[in-house]
Order: sequence, then C-alpha cells, then structure tokens
Amino acid sequence: MLFPEHMRDAIFQVEHLSLVYPARRGQAAARILDDVSVDVDRGSALILVGPSGSGKSSLLRCLNRLEEPTTGVVCFDGRPIPEFDPRELRRRAALVLQTPVLFEGTVRDNLTVHAPDATLDVSERRLREALTEVGLDGAMLERDAAVLSGGERQRVTIARALLRDPTALLLDEPTSALDPPNAILIVETICRLRDTRGLTIVAVTHTPELVRRLGGALLYLVKGRVQAYEPVNDGGVIDERLQAFLAGTHR
Repeated sequence: MLFPEHMRDAIFQVEHLSLVYPARRGQAAARILDDVSVDVDRGSALILVGPSGSGKSSLLRCLNRLEEPTTGVVCFDGRPIPEFDPRELRRRAALVLQTPVLFEGTVRDNLTVHAPDATLDVSERRLREALTEVGLDGAMLERDAAVLSGGERQRVTIARALLRDPTALLLDEPTSALDPPNAILIVETICRLRDTRGLTIVAVTHTPELVRRLGGALLYLVKGRVQAYEPVNDGGVIDERLQAFLAGTHR
C-alpha cells in the first residue's frame, strides 16, 4: 500500500486530486496533477519533491485554493476547503513563496498590511514579537523594506504570516534564491517555528538540511503522479533513496 492508514489527526487530507488546465487554441489540455492522495498529520512535515514541472507547487497551491482542483477533495482541519472563506483559509494555511513579496515602505508597513475587514493585532509589542520569532531585531520595524537582504526579506514575509496565527505553513522553495548562510538561517527559522508553535509544514524543497531538520515524510511526484511516499528516518537520516529523490531522480 502506497500511503499509511488514515491518520487520526490529519490537518490536510487530499483524496484523488487531479488538476487539468483546459485546452487552448492549438494546444491540448495539460494534466498537472493526476490522482494524488495524501494525509498530513497535525504538527508534522511533508516535503514535496520531484523534477521540474512535476506539479509540486501546484499541489501546494491547491491546499489553500490558489489553484482549484479539477476533481478530488482537499480537506483542512476536517472540512472541505470550499467551505472556508478563502481569506480565512489562507490565513490559517499561509503560503510563503520562493521570492519574497514585499511592498513599498518600511518593515512595519509590510507587517501591518491587511484586508480592511480583517482583525489583526498590530501593536508594537506584537510586531516586535513576530520579528523576534524569525530571528530579526525589533529595531528593523522602521527600516526601508527595499534595502533588506534576501534572507531578511524572506524572514519578514514569514513574520507577516505569523501575525495571522496560522496553523500551517506552505513553503514553496523558501531557500532556493538565497546564498548558503541565509539559507541556513531560513532553515533554522522554519524548524524553530515548527517546534515552538506546533506548526504543520508542507514544503517544496530540494534542500537536504531542511529535510533532515524537519523529518516527517517525502512525497515524490513525477509528471503529476505520486511515485513514492517515504518517511524520513528517525534522527533525520536521509538514505540513498531519499537522496535520489532530492536530486530529482528516481532510482
């Protein structure tokens, strides 16, 4: 059997999910995901790996309705995700992109931006706490976001998500655009937040250090189909088979 028995406390449940982009002039319909099923236990980690174009990012985006599956069901916290207001779902299952998106203005401006009808604690204490959680100094609140380093920008986007008190973080290659020192800082930040907040992490990554530190399981996709579901060994040991998955090849 490819997947483990149904988890008693799954925060995400994906059942027979397929995603097909309709045909366009002169082009056939594109099947992005094909009959994907997986559960993600509350507080655990799932790493999505596979070659470029295998549907990893699309699956991640299906978890908070940035993509709408063609068929199949996605449940979050026991409810089908169409039952949620999209903004509420994306607050609780926050997506952090490969390239940080910051707006013109200060770090404070970027942390306090929110929908007019959203309730958000943007007190000085809470803003400083959010920066501290991601390893940044509260004095950065008045710094121009345009002058931040890549690692600082990524941590500010994570802090912005934390202000909304998510229960899950969806990470799309969060370290791939960073140099090694900054990548390590992001890995440490993600792992610390998972431990201190009990966050569920679903991440697209080929960074072995992040996989080792998070543990959990790997879901290997090729051309939108699940090829394997592999637990990371106790202690974060990545064996030869998992190393091959991270390298984007299936032996």
